[in-house]
Parts: sequence; structure tokens; C-alpha cells
Amino acid sequence: MGLETRPDTLLRLIREQQERQVPTPRVLGVDDFSFCRRRSYGAILIDLERRVPIDLLPDREAETFKKWRLSHRGVEIISRDRGGAFADGAKQGAPDAQQVADRWHLLANLSETMKGFFLNKQAQLKALGHSPAEDLSEEEAKQLAPWQTSMRKHLEAKSLQLHQERVTRYEQIHDLSAKKVDVTTIARQVGVSRQCVYEYLRLQQPPERTHIPPARQPILEPYKAYLVRRWNEGCRNAQQAYREVKEQGYPGTDSNSVRFFGHLRKHFNQAGTFKQVDPATQTPVQVPPKRPPSASQVAHWITFKEEQRLDWQKKYLAQLCEADQEIRETYELTTDFTTILRERQGERLDAWLQKVEEQGPPELKNFAQGLKRDYDAVKAGLTLEWSNGQTEGQVNRLKLLKRQMYGRGRFDLLRKRVLKRA
Repeated sequence: MGLETRPDTLLRLIREQQERQVPTPRVLGVDDFSFCRRRSYGAILIDLERRVPIDLLPDREAETFKKWRLSHRGVEIISRDRGGAFADGAKQGAPDAQQVADRWHLLANLSETMKGFFLNKQAQLKALGHSPAEDLSEEEAKQLAPWQTSMRKHLEAKSLQLHQERVTRYEQIHDLSAKKVDVTTIARQVGVSRQCVYEYLRLQQPPERTHIPPARQPILEPYKAYLVRRWNEGCRNAQQAYREVKEQGYPGTDSNSVRFFGHLRKHFNQAGTFKQVDPATQTPVQVPPKRPPSASQVAHWITFKEEQRLDWQKKYLAQLCEADQEIRETYELTTDFTTILRERQGERLDAWLQKVEEQGPPELKNFAQGLKRDYDAVKAGLTLEWSNGQTEGQVNRLKLLKRQMYGRGRFDLLRKRVLKRA
């Protein structure tokens, strides 16, 4: 615009602009966001009927939310996550408002619960899958190309190191827990999150070592026989060989062919004389079979809709239910709850809680106890149409605005930009 001014002046003018008064919403959505992850948080308030942000709070404490509610009377419904701070602040500031627990967070809590359940069912998970061999035989190792052998040794060493770290962390957490140290202090001393502490406390024995994932077939593999034949015919130019396999449909770049020719040149060139190559010695052994799915993966699948699961996932879950009666009963209870949640059949919640109390596993009973402590909000979430979906979308927009501000995203200026839409 041709104005002669400094950027700080423009920002100061933006800060000095008066805000428009927005009406108090009837249906309020509240969620937190991070200024600095795991250090400082704020809260965003959304009018779910108008689908616009109405305010930002400098923290996510119950007292701050309570003060805002006391100065904005008229909210009838408050949609929130399962966090206790917003529940306490809403109860203190507006005891007559109906609180609604967000359905997505209920589903996420269920998935975490099932992960803890399947962590104690590792033997059943492995029995249905083909576990990969941890080490190749001596003959197979000889057949591997040198770069594959070194890579596998590197991954093996890294796997052993990570496993030792996990075992050490497991012992530290259980030792501190045996001394009656609270979870927050344990997380701070060990240097992990509280959720991680809970996961380790659920384990009845040190975690097993994670197997090295099977490698996919290299894209150069179908063309190696041709490259060896061209080498034996006298072609020593890797770029020429690359152009030839490219015409045959090779989808990769020239780096793989250059590396392969470099390997041949190193091992089959003595005193300037190139030797013939036996194609059989350049064919790597078959990769080990895939490892069985993890507890986290199975817990995730079990919360899917039936049509969302792939055929092999359906087959795996069916075999798992046939192999273990407790898994089958837990699967049925979990499916019942996801149906109640997705179809908003809140009237069935009491019967489901009673059924879990009678025949559910300990992990699912703990989940049910958590629902009972927040019973009114959970039942409202399973009955009413309101959820925090719009709030989560506004949080995503807020993060985008904050990243666009290049370090200028302090609370006052960020609040101006976020509320401009309202």
C-alpha cells in the first residue's frame, strides 16, 4: 500500500483494535490447544450452533473456565472431552448446564483400554501369526548381498539396544510404584508421559523385544538377472545398464543400479581383470514372513466399523475369537458399546455397564468405572447430537494461524486473529 511504517507498528494497531461483543452461545464447545507442547496450554471456546470461535483462554485450568462461565450466563449445553479440568470448571460455573462427553474421545478411551487388554494376550496374538525368524541361518546369511547383511546387523543391534532401554524403563517404573510413588512423579523422574507409565504398570512382565520388520522386495530385484548378464557380456557402465532396464519398465532411479554395479566392480575386479559372475550368488534369500499384529493394532481394529475392516483383518479377529473365549466375550462387549456410541443409543448404556460388571475383563471394568464417574455427560454424549467435532476443526485452524505467525503467536495477538472470524 506504500505506507512507510514498521511491522511492529501494524501489530500494535491490531492489538489496540476493539473487539466486537459476541452473544453468549446456547451450545458451547471447549477444548485445549498447546502453546508449547507438553508445557503450556490454552483453551478455545466455540459456538457450536453458529460454528465460530467466541473466545480464547490463556490456560486450561478449571478456575479460569469457571470465571469465564460466571461472566457469560445462558449456556445450556457444554460439549467437552474427558478432561477433568473442563468438567470441574463447567460444574462450578454453570451447575445447571448439561455437559456432553465427546464421542470420539470415548472411542479413543475404549481403544486404549483394549490395548491394555491385548498386551496380556500376546501369546494368543502370536499363535495365529507366523513369527519371523530372529536370525538367518549361516547358509542364508552367506547368500545375502553384503549391503543387506550389514543393514540387518545394524537393525539387529538397534533392536537389542531399544529393547534393553525398555526393560530398564519397566524396572524403574515398577520399582517406584512398589515404593508408593504417584504416577506423575514417576513420569517426571523416568522422563516419560503418564500414559506411558500406565502402560508399563499394566504389563505383568518386562516387554518382549520387537522383531525387525520384514523388508519389502527391492524394486531392482526383478532386473538383477539382466544386469548380471550384461555385466558378463562386458557392459561396465552402470548408467547404460540403467537406461536399458528403464526401457524394460524399471520404476526406480539410477542409484540402485549404480550401487549394484559398484558391488560387482568391487568383488569381481582383480588387477584390472573383470571376472564372470554367477547369477545364483547374487539372488538374496527370501525375506522372513510377516510378524503378527501388535496389541495396539488389534485394539484399533476392534473399534472399527465392520465395513472398515479389511478381509484379512476380519479373518484374523474371527480366528482370535475362536481361539480364546475371553477375547470373544470382550469382542462382543466392545462391539455393543461401539454400536451404542455410533447410533446414539444412550438408553442401552445402563444394561451394557451391568453386563460388563458381570462378565467383562478387568480392563473393561476399569473403563466402565470411568464412565460411571462421568455418567451424566457420557449418557448425554451417547444420546444428544452435539459433539466436539467442530471444536477440533477450529483447533486445527488455530494451529495453522499460529504457524503462519512466525514466532509472533503470543496469546494476545493470536486471540485477535482467531476471533476475527467471529
